[in-house]
Amino acid sequence: MLVQKIVEGCPCLLYLNLSYTLVTNKTLRELSRSCLSLQYLSLAYCYKFTDKGFLYLTTGKGWRNLIHLDLSGCTQMTVNGFRYIADGCPALKEIVINDMPTLSDSCILVSALLAKCHCLSAISLGNSAPVIFSFFHCMCSLGNNQLTDVSWKALCSSSQGLRRLHAAECPRMTDVGLRSVASLKNLQYLDISFCSRCVSFDVGILYLTEGSSASKLKELNVSHCSHITDTSVMSIAQRYRVSFHIHTLQSKLHLLGMATLEGIRLKKLVLAECVCVTDAGIEQKLCKNVRDLEHVDVSHCAALTDAAVRSFAFYCRGLVTLRMSDCPKMTDMAVQYLTSGSQYLRELDVSGCILLTDRSVRHLERICPPLCSIMMACCIGISRAAALKLQSRVAYWEHSNDDPTCWFGQIVHPVIKPIRTNDTLEITEQHSVMTTTAST
Repeated sequence: MLVQKIVEGCPCLLYLNLSYTLVTNKTLRELSRSCLSLQYLSLAYCYKFTDKGFLYLTTGKGWRNLIHLDLSGCTQMTVNGFRYIADGCPALKEIVINDMPTLSDSCILVSALLAKCHCLSAISLGNSAPVIFSFFHCMCSLGNNQLTDVSWKALCSSSQGLRRLHAAECPRMTDVGLRSVASLKNLQYLDISFCSRCVSFDVGILYLTEGSSASKLKELNVSHCSHITDTSVMSIAQRYRVSFHIHTLQSKLHLLGMATLEGIRLKKLVLAECVCVTDAGIEQKLCKNVRDLEHVDVSHCAALTDAAVRSFAFYCRGLVTLRMSDCPKMTDMAVQYLTSGSQYLRELDVSGCILLTDRSVRHLERICPPLCSIMMACCIGISRAAALKLQSRVAYWEHSNDDPTCWFGQIVHPVIKPIRTNDTLEITEQHSVMTTTAST
């Protein structure tokens, strides 16, 4: 009833998040009747509606402009539901179907999402391992197997328009599968985290950096891939080193009042839990070449030292976010490098860096602002009194003296505590505790 009142009173509604609610088929019927402008809808983890609710899509006009749909965890969906979605959402660009262990190929094949939704450019299948091959190619019917290289080849050959690909936790992806992904010409975001069973991920990364996908790639997540080494870092550096030179040329052209060029710019790189990456890979290969990096995560890369941070601070002058939690070799010198060279740094996570002391806090005080988020969980060398000096100067603050072995035996995303600033209360971000195979 409440949703009905909302949609009736807001005919121009564009964004609606109903995740984790008890919405029913009646709600979906009202949406199809009233929300003619709706573009974004999340029904994630809503279990009360059935396929019949999506039948209204084929008769109403409410979802004709929908471009993003999240159905994560809606395990009650069957063949008919996906068929109705394909018929009723012709403008659909992004569909999220994470956590769907019951999802079968027939659902996707019969609904013909790829065939009918011609604008579809982003698919998320996180933790939906049993999705079978005909999702990617109607000629493949190999039973209830997990995604393999055959699947990735079929998907990438038939979906060249994909811009975002979330392929985390796909245990049967190998270097051959990455070679298929590398053929995507418009790929901007790629997440292959937790795909750690590949024979040699260094070869797969080489395919990526030499393939068509590298031409527009801006975000790459290879966290928890234990086979990633400095060789992969070198491949990334060699591909994107042209970025710095183009950036320099752009500056000169701008000063001359001439048109600028659009270069290949990798903006975000997640290497968390890539335990084989060393200072040499970061300093000598990555940072000297890929200077456009703005967001970097090297959490749990135990081999890294202050030298790696020095490279980020000196070469990546536009660095905005740096996460280096549980890097036990980092010292106060690393923080000093950051505060001296990273003038745009806004978010820093040094949780579990046990060698940091109150001296690091004094360094950080100099860059608050622009630094507005600081996480120092399990920093046993930083006193509470010193840490509190930063609390009033940042929007997000977190500190504890807990024993790191109690936290980092598991991967913990620290709680960001709500801080009052300018009489407003910031929202608390929850954390998740998982085993050592958890994602960032």
